[in-house]
Amino acid sequence: MLALTDTPAEPIIEALLALARSGGTQAPDIRRAAHAVIELPALRVKWERHGEFSSLTLVAPVSDAAPEAWAGAAYPSAFDRLPADWLARLPGRVIAATDILVLPHRGESPRPEVFAPFFDLDALAGSSVLDGAAWLFTDFVVRPDRRSRWLALNVRMGGAQTARTVQRVIDIEVYRMMALLGFPLARSAFSELNRVEHELETITAATAALHAEAATQATRDEERRLLDELSRVAAEIERLTAATAFRYSASQAYWEIARARVAELREQRLGDLRTLSGFLSRRLAPAMNSCAAAARRQEALSARIERAGSLLRTRVDIAREEQNQQLLAAMDRRSKLQLRLQQTVEGLSVAAIAYYMVGLAVYLLKPLTTVWPGLKSEWITAALVPVVAFAVWRGVARIRRRVQAD
Repeated sequence: MLALTDTPAEPIIEALLALARSGGTQAPDIRRAAHAVIELPALRVKWERHGEFSSLTLVAPVSDAAPEAWAGAAYPSAFDRLPADWLARLPGRVIAATDILVLPHRGESPRPEVFAPFFDLDALAGSSVLDGAAWLFTDFVVRPDRRSRWLALNVRMGGAQTARTVQRVIDIEVYRMMALLGFPLARSAFSELNRVEHELETITAATAALHAEAATQATRDEERRLLDELSRVAAEIERLTAATAFRYSASQAYWEIARARVAELREQRLGDLRTLSGFLSRRLAPAMNSCAAAARRQEALSARIERAGSLLRTRVDIAREEQNQQLLAAMDRRSKLQLRLQQTVEGLSVAAIAYYMVGLAVYLLKPLTTVWPGLKSEWITAALVPVVAFAVWRGVARIRRRVQAD
């Protein structure tokens, strides 16, 4: 089995078609397919396209010899049936590769020392699976050929059950490696999270110190500076979250799949040999916990930044409201002063208009004194002053009311 990531499916499909042609096989059109099977002499190649990777499963027959008969021989591998340079031409990055050997077994539980030529006994893990229907062994060691090794001893599995067991092993290998892709991100994120937390602590302490100070211009400038710093820190956390959120969630999903596949095996311990689930729990669970912890810290830090920002923005808003109140009070004082000035101007305007209107009336009344010598213009002028002044005052007041209504 081989799993490749960081590559589109099209180059792999072209390589499969070329492999089929080199083996003299007419391959179907698989350019738009999500999976395909290529039948070659003594080899079957199954290709599947997944969300983040493509997998190649090679199936080839092997001798039914027991492991004891392998002394001095190489570990059987279906990869040996491929052309020498075909694997080297495949694009992408190898995320997982393993040799899974399935052999019939009718004896008692095999002794671990039998596997010494092919497995690291210090790292060997194995168990009875499927209620004693088979034994599974592996050491999870990636060898110089970049492949790990699994051995399945079939006690009483049928063909379909054997295929499902092999598929579970493939899923365990691929998904545990895909789950580990998030661990380097989490490990590098911790140092950045520590730095951001320290900066947030400094900003929060400075914000708390501002509450004891008077609302001066220097204080307001410091508040704006702290708010800018907090916005920068929030942007860094959002950038980090955007860069890692998908990887963390994908790692958690892959980890759940790997654990589910191990649980489906229904393991039973073989002596003091460690189980597959025990290995995964001890080796992979801490890495997955680190990914989950990094994701939780990012969320918690984002929430803390939001609360600190709300607190600082509230203080800035309060200071702005105080400035607005002072501005409104100053505008109210200016409005009152303007009203008084307007009233004064209106009084002067009434007096001036009345003065000019009375003067015009005097000019009109002077010819009447020649007709009636007893008519005194001074008395007429004196009588006109209050009448004209009242009329002018009423007219000005009406105009003012009309303007205010508009």
